[in-house]
Amino acid sequence: MRPAPLAVRRRRGLFLSVLACGLGLVPASPARAIEELTLRLPVLDLSLSARVSELQSPQALWAGDSDLAQLNRAFRGRYAAQVGELLQTPLPLQQDADNPMTRQATLLLRSLVDVDAAEPDLLAADPVQIALGRVQAARQPLTLLNLLQALPGRHVTIRLERALPYLRRLQRQEGEADAMIAGRPPLPPAPVSLLAPGPLALVTEERQLPDPQGQEPLPVTVVRPDGVARLPTVVISHGLWDAPESFLGWARHLASHGATVLLPRHRGSDISQQAEMLAGEAPPPPPDEFLRRPREVSLVLDALGAGQLGLPATTPTRDVVFMGHSWGGTTALQLAGARSIANPLWQACNRTDAPQRNISWVLQCSFLPAAIPDSLADPRIARVVAVSPPQGLVFAAGLDQLNVPVLLVSGTRDLVVPPHPEALKPFPAYGGQGHRLVLVQGGTHFNLPATAATAGGPLRALLLRWLQGQPVEPGVPLGDPSGLPLHVVPVTGNGSQSS
Repeated sequence: MRPAPLAVRRRRGLFLSVLACGLGLVPASPARAIEELTLRLPVLDLSLSARVSELQSPQALWAGDSDLAQLNRAFRGRYAAQVGELLQTPLPLQQDADNPMTRQATLLLRSLVDVDAAEPDLLAADPVQIALGRVQAARQPLTLLNLLQALPGRHVTIRLERALPYLRRLQRQEGEADAMIAGRPPLPPAPVSLLAPGPLALVTEERQLPDPQGQEPLPVTVVRPDGVARLPTVVISHGLWDAPESFLGWARHLASHGATVLLPRHRGSDISQQAEMLAGEAPPPPPDEFLRRPREVSLVLDALGAGQLGLPATTPTRDVVFMGHSWGGTTALQLAGARSIANPLWQACNRTDAPQRNISWVLQCSFLPAAIPDSLADPRIARVVAVSPPQGLVFAAGLDQLNVPVLLVSGTRDLVVPPHPEALKPFPAYGGQGHRLVLVQGGTHFNLPATAATAGGPLRALLLRWLQGQPVEPGVPLGDPSGLPLHVVPVTGNGSQSS
């Protein structure tokens, strides 16, 4: 196989360093753990070694003999305070070491530490899963120090000037989300009529829609009731490097209650595109994918209206409800009328110290070369659900003309698309009426979707209620008694909610 062109490799590296969760194997010696690390101090142009045992406390570092310990004594303990804050402060992570938690922790560690070339897969999913399991088994808090000690590797590097501000920013953003729900009761448990599967048998089919511009066909998964569809048709759009399979739990729950659900596969940015990129056979998704996704949704709606999906004649073709997660949530906002109007905030793409900066900005900044100020609203869509959408940058000045009600959902522990800069701050700018903001307590970027193996996930009653066109208000019973607490957040501004 020929190596990828240099430009492709550089762009691939940019995305992988921040977004990719890794596909490596467990190291051969899982019992070992990191014993030494290097701290990079660019102000002094120094790289200092330190033993992990010296970093357990300021006293241990003061008494040590490593490079860092000697510098710390020379500067009268200045570095002990900074290093201690970075290593000992609990990370904004949940305590459960499940698979979504591993992906979230992997992204966080990639933002805080650099690995050696000899161990490129140290922060892949499996080693991080091992580390999380060890910390959890020892009943220790999830701090950077405890995770580093549990990683089955030998050595990492921490750039203090980058890691410490990044962690402080995450903690501040997390605190702002927590403050919004402090003292407010979560939504009561939903009734069985919303939580349990509906009475209808399901039919699952695959369709291929031709592209009028001559590109490859658009695959669409269809999940529908075996009978008359009594609810509006739903279209669900997946996120970056994901697939329709991650949302079959949503689809099956809604279809069992009477909705036909269509799940397009966005091949330019789905999980197979990620595999090709990791193999060096393709670059990261180009900026034009930002506009291609809404066009693909329009193809699905065109086919629905023209009867080209092989659906029963009674299938509703108007007043469609569109749902999207992550990048799919961004697409939902585009189809609701959000516009990419040039804004001074866009200049912050080149600044690492921007207070609203977060991991999703890597994706949002990549959109800007293709962004247009025109509205992409589709009149066939009556309501949308945007779960964890990157929006605070790319729609910084273009949220005042949302034409349909938007249900915005964000997790309080989402490190990829943090709730304050990407939900709490943009939401008051929403124009129009009927919008709702729901915070999921303990929600991450990865535990809100639901595969076919689930009962529909923690959002199933909320999504069904929104699909039915029923009010979503504080006090309405929509929670999952076995899932994550939901909070309808009153937010002042141009949106519909108020305190």
